[in-house]
Amino acid sequence: MKSLRERFIKTTILMAIISTALVVCVTLLLLFVYSICEPYGFQRIWMGISSMSAESHSNGHSFLRYAVLWAVLAVAMVLITCTFLSAKLSRDMLKALKQLRMAAEKIKDGDLNFEVMACRDQELNDLCNAFDEIRKKLKANEEQERRSKEERNMLMANLSHDMRTPITTIKGYLEGIKDGVANSPEKLDKYLDTIYSKTIVLQKLVDNMAEYSELELGRMQYAFEFIDMTEMLTELAEGYKTEAQEQGFQMENHIIPEKMVIVGDKSKLKRVFDNLMSNAVKYNREGGTISLSLRKERKGALICISDTGKGIKEKDINKVFDGFYRGDAARSNIKGNGLGLGISKQIIESHHGKIWIKSEEDVGTEVYIYLPLRSY
Repeated sequence: MKSLRERFIKTTILMAIISTALVVCVTLLLLFVYSICEPYGFQRIWMGISSMSAESHSNGHSFLRYAVLWAVLAVAMVLITCTFLSAKLSRDMLKALKQLRMAAEKIKDGDLNFEVMACRDQELNDLCNAFDEIRKKLKANEEQERRSKEERNMLMANLSHDMRTPITTIKGYLEGIKDGVANSPEKLDKYLDTIYSKTIVLQKLVDNMAEYSELELGRMQYAFEFIDMTEMLTELAEGYKTEAQEQGFQMENHIIPEKMVIVGDKSKLKRVFDNLMSNAVKYNREGGTISLSLRKERKGALICISDTGKGIKEKDINKVFDGFYRGDAARSNIKGNGLGLGISKQIIESHHGKIWIKSEEDVGTEVYIYLPLRSY
């Protein structure tokens, strides 16, 4: 691929060479014709210069006519050559500019499903490539906007679904209290406990939405400090041991006693581990096992929370960290808003860590978290 400068230089050189060659050819041709038509023309003209006779003047006029014809033909050859080569060069340039103009009109009309073709010249090709990159960026933004719109629609659908049940329950129990159905202290306490538990569900939903919005907008505030992960996870395992036993699960603890310190926001990390442990309880089988392990892996702490539950379909593993995602099977009988893993992923990545999932359907799920260790 040549540059425009090289093409301009090449075209200029061709103009000079071709014009010179044509002028030489015209000159030789006219001299040949003149020598045939006027066999002694050159000698008479030369003699006329010294003698200035009338005949010699007549021969001089004849030569002058040939000279004028030569000048006209020479200028015509030069103009034709320059015009042809210039037109060829400008045609290629105008073709690229026309293509860019058409691309600009398509973008103006909102049509981004096309491709700006490459050009012969380096500078014009760079311009075409830059224009195509703009088109691709606009198309990516359009696709992102479409996904955001779908996500907002999904948000509204999930919110209406997740809020309808607790609100209906609260409304029903309040109406029962108002109508005097709770006619004993025990029944009244039961109604109030149910209302309170459903209020907690709504509060968690609102908190999840607020936290997810802050993460998406980059407004999440962190209070980093040195955290002993061994101590934190040991307390977490003890806290969920009773709940797991009540649900009929076995709780296993594989936390090594070595002290492992990271820099992080304790409340945010607790939010992540609470969500993962809740999922292990929520999606586990009756009589299943929940395991929490911690070990040192290179220069970081590797945490694994696993269960022996229903697992995740292979096609869904890459979707579980998307906001508001839930499998269809889980949607009908397991409560949740699909935000937990999306929030967890962003919090872990904000701590310069990684989170990933290994799962097999009808076997169980393992969630791994890697956090870099710090010295203090």
